[in-house]
Amino acid sequence: MRTYSRYTVLALTVIVQAAISLVQQGFGSIVPFIAVALALDHAHVGLAVAATSAGSAAFTALSGVAVDYFGERAIILSTGLCSGLALIAAAAFANFEWLVLCLFLFGVAYGASTPAGGRAILLWFTHNRGFAMGIRQTGVPIGGLCGALLLPLIAAHAGYRWSLAAGGLICIGLSTAAALAYRSPDGADAAASPHLRALLRGMLRIARSPRSIYVNLTCGVLVSAQYAVLSFLVLSLIARAHTGIALAAAALAVAQAGAAGGRLLWGALSDKLFDGDRMLPMALICVLSAVTLWWLAALTGGSTALILSVALLLGLTTAAWNGLFAAVQAEIGGADLAGSSLGVGLTAIYGAGAIAPPLFGLLVDHAGFSFAWHVLAVVTLLGIAPALAARRLLRAQVSAA
Repeated sequence: MRTYSRYTVLALTVIVQAAISLVQQGFGSIVPFIAVALALDHAHVGLAVAATSAGSAAFTALSGVAVDYFGERAIILSTGLCSGLALIAAAAFANFEWLVLCLFLFGVAYGASTPAGGRAILLWFTHNRGFAMGIRQTGVPIGGLCGALLLPLIAAHAGYRWSLAAGGLICIGLSTAAALAYRSPDGADAAASPHLRALLRGMLRIARSPRSIYVNLTCGVLVSAQYAVLSFLVLSLIARAHTGIALAAAALAVAQAGAAGGRLLWGALSDKLFDGDRMLPMALICVLSAVTLWWLAALTGGSTALILSVALLLGLTTAAWNGLFAAVQAEIGGADLAGSSLGVGLTAIYGAGAIAPPLFGLLVDHAGFSFAWHVLAVVTLLGIAPALAARRLLRAQVSAA
């Protein structure tokens, strides 16, 4: 197994994740354009955002099984093609119901990207896996950063539908190229194909595992904060801090850049400082996220530097835990069930991601952004308890082995 091959694979997984995440993570930057074009309130905006997560939640567990059965290369190709086609279809008509339906279908395809990429990292990396998984997960905020810069620019000149279509074409092109360039490590293709029934039994066993349940409870809390920030940060800054749309979109881009750096940072810390412990850093992220959300709730103005600083901290906290989740969930499943294990975890995460934005939007409509951010900060603190419970169970398993 040659070193350059591992990092070639790592680069390919980052490219694929960035391409698929361009619209999924950058959607908040074109929300103002969609809201105006379709006359939407905050609750309807939340529903549109939640449609992607709902599609992922409905099918990600099966997608994880598909990754283990068909292999990561086939799923990388199919998820890129289907995601891109769904976005192009979303651009076909200026209709809210059609938009929600197509975003749901986009979410169905998008949900397989993390199990496929996570399995590739698990197969290729035996050391520094947390850092490698963190690098792979930077593809999400990198895609979001590109989306936050590119999508509103297209929307401002040609309308939001063209920005969706452009995102779909980018997704298809880059995912196809990466899938064609990918290859499995030596010996992986020669292994016997697992039986589908055995994979389903393994998936159900992991879904019932207390370790997995506690991990997913913490991540469900954190993803609620992440999706609320990505979906409503631009609108909140415009309404509360009285910024222009350009500065608000730039803040979202800075948050995505912080998320990319944060995933590398937390992955490296979990490997080196915490000696492979993923859950203690996740508990710490819950605390830091809550503090930053309280700061955002109090933000009613200020300099450009202050606004961008808050956005950077939001990225480093609320959107930087994902690599830790992918590493610990893949390790729970092992090489044979990595995709299934990630699929189980992502089902819970996307389920929370489907619920959080509409509820947050309702809170904003009825009580304002400040109250909604305060409530979300308190909810984020609740993630500490299951994180510490998961840590205890995982450490007990290591000691028993």
